[in-house]
Amino acid sequence: MTDNTITPLKTVDNIAMAQAIWNDASPAYQERIPQATQAGLQETVRALTKFRPLKNEFSDALINRIGSVIARNMSWSNDLAEFKRGMMTYGNTIEEIQVGLIQAHTYNPDRDYLEKDLFSTELPEIQANFHTINRMNFYPVTVNEPMLMRAFLENDGLSKFVSSLMTAAITSDNWDEFLLMCQLFAEYESNGGFYHVHVEDVASYTTGSTEAKDALRKMRAMAATLQFPSTKYNAAHMPSFASNDELVLFVTPEFQAGVDVEALAGAFNMEKAQLTGRIKVIPKEQFGITGAQALMTVRDFFVVADTLLENTSQYNPVSLNNKYFLHHQGVISASRFVPAVLFHTGADDEVIQIATPVVSVSALVTSDITGATVTTVNRGNIYQIDAAAVTNPAGGLNDAVTYSLTGANSPYTYITPAGVLHVSGDETGTALVVVATSTWINPDNPRQDGATATETLTVAGGMIPWPQEGVIENITIRGVDVAGFVAGTLTYASPVPAPILASDVLVYTLNSGATSVSVDATAKIVTVVFDGGIGAPVTYTITAP
Repeated sequence: MTDNTITPLKTVDNIAMAQAIWNDASPAYQERIPQATQAGLQETVRALTKFRPLKNEFSDALINRIGSVIARNMSWSNDLAEFKRGMMTYGNTIEEIQVGLIQAHTYNPDRDYLEKDLFSTELPEIQANFHTINRMNFYPVTVNEPMLMRAFLENDGLSKFVSSLMTAAITSDNWDEFLLMCQLFAEYESNGGFYHVHVEDVASYTTGSTEAKDALRKMRAMAATLQFPSTKYNAAHMPSFASNDELVLFVTPEFQAGVDVEALAGAFNMEKAQLTGRIKVIPKEQFGITGAQALMTVRDFFVVADTLLENTSQYNPVSLNNKYFLHHQGVISASRFVPAVLFHTGADDEVIQIATPVVSVSALVTSDITGATVTTVNRGNIYQIDAAAVTNPAGGLNDAVTYSLTGANSPYTYITPAGVLHVSGDETGTALVVVATSTWINPDNPRQDGATATETLTVAGGMIPWPQEGVIENITIRGVDVAGFVAGTLTYASPVPAPILASDVLVYTLNSGATSVSVDATAKIVTVVFDGGIGAPVTYTITAP
């Protein structure tokens, strides 16, 4: 029989009604996560931007070690759990260190590298972030066994029910962890971390294929760009890069559907049109950023590790209750060092390009080995040509020049790429012209000649004998030196009597050059022809007594 008894409605006061409306209207994050945990997460991310150790200083010691990963069976699995770093067995802080690039120096074999080059301090830029424990939650479940025993008709009904209660605790824990990890996106954006790229609202149902394809093109272009080191794409502005197989793309369900339907469905070459990297779908409301369409980063964006994961229980003999506790503590944070690009409906980030065109090259300065400025160079010496301040306006980045030299007659007079001028001792020229040409190429007119500066140097000093081809140092016959041998003298007396064989004669030359030795029929006159000197061939005659 149907019970037609009318039960009166329970009255609800204003406070209860307001609380119910607030619960329904609030995001799941605010509804689920305790306020202390929310504050801890926000404080952690904010602290990352505030705590920056001084550049070029190393930390005293590593504080923490990453533990092994603990796997759990759960009813609802956190889809972002794969980005966690495992269990931290010891310590309460994760230290993250990023080392910058090192400036290249030019090697010059003509220079002496002394104590400044050997023992000077050359520290690269170094930044460190410390991620501390900011989540300490527990999930209690109370079970009154005597009361529940009456409600179950089978013997193992209670144990099954208790298991389902603990499954609910694990599911709650994982859902909260998912919300916390998603909240990192908003916290990171709040601290100015993301690099922003504008795309149209592909998630909107009014968006067509043009907008979807445009967003797809920008994402593929950014994925290719991130393969190369750059300081633009992370919050710390440290050099970072990522290969395509490292990238992870977090998208909203609406954005993924828009791209699939509007861009990929009609693509002839699906492989070329697809998004780059692994794709993870995040509910739109969990991004916490208005206009967010997608986020491109790497798995190391998440600095998430458990420090405690434990089940405990306590029996109350008075109330006959068993109370079960699931404890979960750990670090929930984000890295400031990895690439992180946000595609949103807002404006692109403004990247300030410092243009330093070279209008002219400064006057050249020639210095001798004492550092004194000279305009006259002596034969046999070396000099430094300096055009350091080549840009106008000054202080630009494009200060490289190439040097060229004219007026030299000796092949041993030359200038190095570093501006070191070698003046040969046999230089017959009287003036050397050095031209410094800027290597900067005008992007608006690449064929335009670079700016130049010219200096004319007077050559002074006497000629210095220089070992040349064609110079014979000595001649021996049967191992005995020809007495008084001088390269400029062509006639000599043999130190040994006839007969002399050609094999008895040895010719010693300073540089390479062909020589021939012959002896006349009397075996008294030796003729040495040297075909390697100035005015070659040169003939030496040696007569035996």
